Amino acid sequence: MALRADGTVWAWGVNDLGQVGDGSTTNRNIPVQVCATGQTAPCSQFLTGVTAIAAGASHSLALRGDGTVVAWGYNGFGQLGNGTFTDSTTPVQVSNLANVTSIAAGTRHSLALRADGSVRAWGYNGFGQLGDGTTGGSSNTPVVVSVLLNATSIAAGGDHNLAARNDGSALAWGFNGNGELGDGTNTNRNVPTSVSNLTNVKSIAAGGNHSLALRTDGTVRAWGSNASGQLGNGTTSNANVPVQVCDVGQTAPCSAFLGGISALATGSNANHSLALRAAGTIRAWGDNSVGQLGDGTFTNRTVPVPVCTYGQTGACRYLDGVTAISAGGGHSLAITSPHADVRIALSASPEPVSNGGNLTYTVTVRNSGPSAAENVVFNDTLPTNVRFVSAHPSRGSCQVPPAGSTDTVTCSLGTLGNGVSTANSIVVTVRATPGSTVTNSATVTSSTSDPNPTNNSATIQTPVS
Repeated sequence: MALRADGTVWAWGVNDLGQVGDGSTTNRNIPVQVCATGQTAPCSQFLTGVTAIAAGASHSLALRGDGTVVAWGYNGFGQLGNGTFTDSTTPVQVSNLANVTSIAAGTRHSLALRADGSVRAWGYNGFGQLGDGTTGGSSNTPVVVSVLLNATSIAAGGDHNLAARNDGSALAWGFNGNGELGDGTNTNRNVPTSVSNLTNVKSIAAGGNHSLALRTDGTVRAWGSNASGQLGNGTTSNANVPVQVCDVGQTAPCSAFLGGISALATGSNANHSLALRAAGTIRAWGDNSVGQLGDGTFTNRTVPVPVCTYGQTGACRYLDGVTAISAGGGHSLAITSPHADVRIALSASPEPVSNGGNLTYTVTVRNSGPSAAENVVFNDTLPTNVRFVSAHPSRGSCQVPPAGSTDTVTCSLGTLGNGVSTANSIVVTVRATPGSTVTNSATVTSSTSDPNPTNNSATIQTPVS
């Protein structure tokens, strides 16, 4: 699913139980708009005012701006929360639920965090994942999660849940057969229990049978099932207490650890993990059987690897400019907003230059990243007191005025990767009075968004002898 800035929701993929929300059970291989509540196909009205979305194994949730929640798709365990066990191909209102600030969808259950820091749960309860002190059966309307106050974020996994609290601690409940509750045991819990040895939690994420926590220092902890390396500690051994995720290129026991992380993602039936770096790149680890790590291979990874940009394989250029990440059972998604700090500098030789002599300008264009800069072009409007001789770009091509004239030199440099610099020369003959100066200016542009336009122009003055 995707939430657009205008508050509408679009979905695609398997739709056998109506989880796409377009009023049908037809699989969709391109995004379609999710219908409004009460609609039937073909829908004439569509869901609007949405601020957050969540996808379970076969059901979907949407949080609206008024604090209410709607749901659609499979409802065999009451995970739509509307008081029935009937599937719905369009959104239905979740009953008795208001003032919600965030939502999460597990495999067969759902969660909502309210503004007062309390949590509601509904759906399947076979392992105590509703957190109300009972085990077994299901609930088709929301129930209060016991002993949980001051929650700031929530996550729903396969059959377990996580909550971070405002004191930096984390709680977990539900299935614990792989240690995914992180309490040092493998005992299921039907009320929240504290995750061991974990403080300063900023956010959490829950996978099929593993859990992740981002700490305020930008490091990551993981616990639970590790059969595919999804804990990222260089092993495939389960852990029922948090372990620190290793850095890229490490082997167990690791001596360096992943840092600079701003967000985490995994899916309620996923065995892989994603981390978004503050610099806008992604690290991934765990199951890669269908390429969900995006590193150009199908090899599982027990420590993080960089994610390639689109169209790349093997030793690839990395995806950058990423602003958000999400993970499904066997796939991963990223929203990208590439930006590149392209800058230009001028130098001249010789200095001073004699009247009638040749002057060579070196135009240096550099991409300081973090993304690749597409369609880079620099323009050098030659001074009126020089005459063009030649231009020599280090890459690409230039449009030049006739020799002996004065006009603008335009050079197209193509794509410059992060950190790439080019030095381009322009030769002119000076026609100026001794004692005067020759003033030259150049500018650079790119079709990629530039966060720092103040260094997109340069000027140099050369004395004439």
